[in-house]
Amino acid sequence: TDDQGWRIEIKKYPKLTEIGSKRVEGEGTEHSGYYTQEEIKDIVKYAADHFITVVPELELPGHEMAAIAAYPELSCKGEAGTPRVIWGVEDIVMCPGKEDMFKFLEDVIDEMVPLFPSEYFHIGGDECPKTSWKNCPLCQQRIRKEGLTADKNHSAEEKLQSYVIQRMEKYLATKGKKIIGWDEILEGGLAPSATVMSWRGESGGIAASMNHTVIMTPGGNGMYLDAYQGDSKIEPVTIGGYTTLEKTYSYNPVPDTLAAMGKGDYVLGVQGNTWSEYMYSEAIREYMIFPRIIAVAEIGWTNLDRKDYKDFERRINNAYVRLDEHNVNYHIPMPEQPNGSCNFVAFTDKATLEFTTSRPMTIVYTTDGSEPTAQSTVYSAPLTFTENTTLKIASALPSGKLSTVRTIQVEKQTLAPAKEVEKTAPGLNMQVFDGMFLNVKDLEAAKLQPRETKVIEETRALTAQTPSPESMRGVKQYASVATGYVNIPEDGVYYISSDLEEVWIDGKLLVNNGGEVKRFSRHDSSVALAKGLHEIKAVFLGHIIGGWPSNWNDGSIKLRKEGQDKFTKITGDMLSH
Repeated sequence: TDDQGWRIEIKKYPKLTEIGSKRVEGEGTEHSGYYTQEEIKDIVKYAADHFITVVPELELPGHEMAAIAAYPELSCKGEAGTPRVIWGVEDIVMCPGKEDMFKFLEDVIDEMVPLFPSEYFHIGGDECPKTSWKNCPLCQQRIRKEGLTADKNHSAEEKLQSYVIQRMEKYLATKGKKIIGWDEILEGGLAPSATVMSWRGESGGIAASMNHTVIMTPGGNGMYLDAYQGDSKIEPVTIGGYTTLEKTYSYNPVPDTLAAMGKGDYVLGVQGNTWSEYMYSEAIREYMIFPRIIAVAEIGWTNLDRKDYKDFERRINNAYVRLDEHNVNYHIPMPEQPNGSCNFVAFTDKATLEFTTSRPMTIVYTTDGSEPTAQSTVYSAPLTFTENTTLKIASALPSGKLSTVRTIQVEKQTLAPAKEVEKTAPGLNMQVFDGMFLNVKDLEAAKLQPRETKVIEETRALTAQTPSPESMRGVKQYASVATGYVNIPEDGVYYISSDLEEVWIDGKLLVNNGGEVKRFSRHDSSVALAKGLHEIKAVFLGHIIGGWPSNWNDGSIKLRKEGQDKFTKITGDMLSH
């Protein structure tokens, strides 16, 4: 269960699946589905036949917007709503001031327990905003009744969350179940027999020093398999972070501090998390999980003195062959360019392209337009080009299998001349159009008159014309187009990056994020520009694609001059009209 969907049939509460399992996404499509109780029985049996125990997770008291959409009275205000249509955390949560909320959870548990023989039952307990509780008379009444007073470490509302967790722990104990919760359940006092999942670092593992069992799953130590495993400019979009295979393998599930205390036995094990917000297909899911999940498995059963990453790296090639037999779409590191990969490389005299991989790999390439194979020319030093070329480049495994092939256009250009403009004023001209548009063609076809025309000082204004709250509920969407000039500080080739819909310079479309999730731009380009003023057009479309609101981006357009290490934002002092 989560804010974005309720996924299990509960017969006493049919609206959980009738309403709570469906959301209409930003693109207008309905995403729905749930497991019937009979399907769950099949899954649990199949897993048990393969020596796997399935542990259910019933999120509480936060991450429950899908249930609240079905039964609004479960929340403090009792207002109607829908399952969350964007990723992230909903601030509408269950109301522990209401006794009916506990009755609901107990009824759900009554139906879930027979389906899952596991001795453990996960109750979530993470990421529960307390805003509504602070303003809810019933929650405050509960706080007073239970004597939940704030101290120097925890607020009264955090103590209220602990009350909820401990109360559900007692109920589950009557069913013969032990609870597992995320490390937020440490806040306000730990439930007596709880197992803690330490995800926000290793600090949650301190529960082991209190003689509580823990499961180590810290995101910053390589246990979040939804993090990038290569350059975000060319990898599928995900939530962020960077976790290589080596980083995952290097994690020690029993922290030295616990081992020194003799508390290592309280670490039940290690967990690799695969949050699937940005995994829009099974192929992407497999790509994110494998081969890092193999590293998670190995560190879970290998003593520290037997761990050897170089040997693991050698053996992983054999694992790939087995994965091929199962048609698993595992990740193979692609050739990357330092300072940000780019598939369109402009140059004036010559272009020198350097490539690396996130771990040692053979790189092969062609320059005649043909598709590379394992027998193609092996990359051994930076490549230099003096003419227009189509470079196709990939990594090759010992088996001969290639990574995704990158196609890079290398183009010789003359410096685009600066514009001669007699008189300019600061800022860009911007037009704002009401409506939600998924692409520029729809905006153009609408032939709308602008709602507003004004001068903006920074490109940030493109995305900041209407409030875009954390829930994105009831947002009046719009499009904005800004035009004017950008002052380029010196002659050179510039790489350009933005999460806006489009960026044009001198009438040339350089960044086109059409149809893409507007995070971590994967459509950088480059262009040769002379020092001085150049026409610029920036297009913003307010919409939600792939669960991410474009409104949340900062509207920035970033430049990196060839030879520089980092992108920098185009600032207001560079803009005019």
